[in-house]
Amino acid sequence: MLFKSDTISCTSPWKPMLVLLLMGGITFSSCKPAAPVHNNATLQTPGIKYTTHKGVTGQRTVVTLPDSSQVILNAASVLDVPENYSQGNRSVILDGDAFFNVTPSSDTFTVTSDKLRATVLGTAFKMRSFASQHGATVYLLHGKIRVSKSYHSPTDNQPEVLERGQMILANNEIDLMEKETYHPEELETWLSDTLTITNANPMAISRVLEDWFGVEVEMKGDASKAPVITNARFFHATLDEVLHNLGEQQHFKYKISDNKATITF
Repeated sequence: MLFKSDTISCTSPWKPMLVLLLMGGITFSSCKPAAPVHNNATLQTPGIKYTTHKGVTGQRTVVTLPDSSQVILNAASVLDVPENYSQGNRSVILDGDAFFNVTPSSDTFTVTSDKLRATVLGTAFKMRSFASQHGATVYLLHGKIRVSKSYHSPTDNQPEVLERGQMILANNEIDLMEKETYHPEELETWLSDTLTITNANPMAISRVLEDWFGVEVEMKGDASKAPVITNARFFHATLDEVLHNLGEQQHFKYKISDNKATITF
C-alpha cells in the first residue's frame, strides 16, 4: 500500500475509521449525508464528444494525450478525453486508478472523478477513485496540486493544496476529505513497475496484488499451509505472470476474469 497508517495524527475521530474504509476493512454508517453517485457519463459536458480509454485487466495501459501528457491507466480504469482537449480544455474524467505526468502549460489540467477534482499546471500525481467504491486517494509525486471535492458538500467544500510527500484521503459515504502524508519512494517504485514481495503470506500477497494491479482478489480453500514468500521480485510483469510464478511456489491455481483474480488452494 502507498498509504502508511503510522503517518496519521489521529486528531480527527473519523480518521481511523476512514483508513479502514479505504482498505475495505469495515462497513460504516454515518449521520453525514452521502454524496450523490456519479459515473463518467454524468460528469461529461453535454454536446461534447469524448474518446474513452480503458485499462486492461492485470496490466497497465499508457495513454498519451494531445499535449504529450502521459497517463498510466491501471486495470478496470476508464479515462474520458474531450474532443476539444487541444483547444484549451485540458480536462479529463477518470473512473479508476491512474498516474498522470502532465506537460506544463499556461492552461490548467483537471482530472474529475465522482468524488474528487484535481487541478494542476504541470506536475505528476496518482489518483484512485472508482465510482463503485466510497474511498478515493490522490498522491502527489512532485510539483503542486489543488484537490477538492467534485460534488457540493453540505459541510466542507474547502480545497487542499498538496506538495511532494502529501496525499488526500477521501470518502464520499461520510463526506470527508483529509490531507495526510505518505512516502513518495513507494510511488516511485510503482512507477518503475518493479513489484517486490517480501515475507508475505497469501493474505498479505492478495492485498499487494489488489493495490498494485487495481484488481479484486478472492481466495478459496485452505491457505494456512502455503509457504511464506520470503523474497520475490517482478519486473514489468502482468498479473497473469505474477500469479503463475506465485502459484508454483504456494501451490494454488488461479483464474482471472472481469478484473477479478480467484486463487484456489
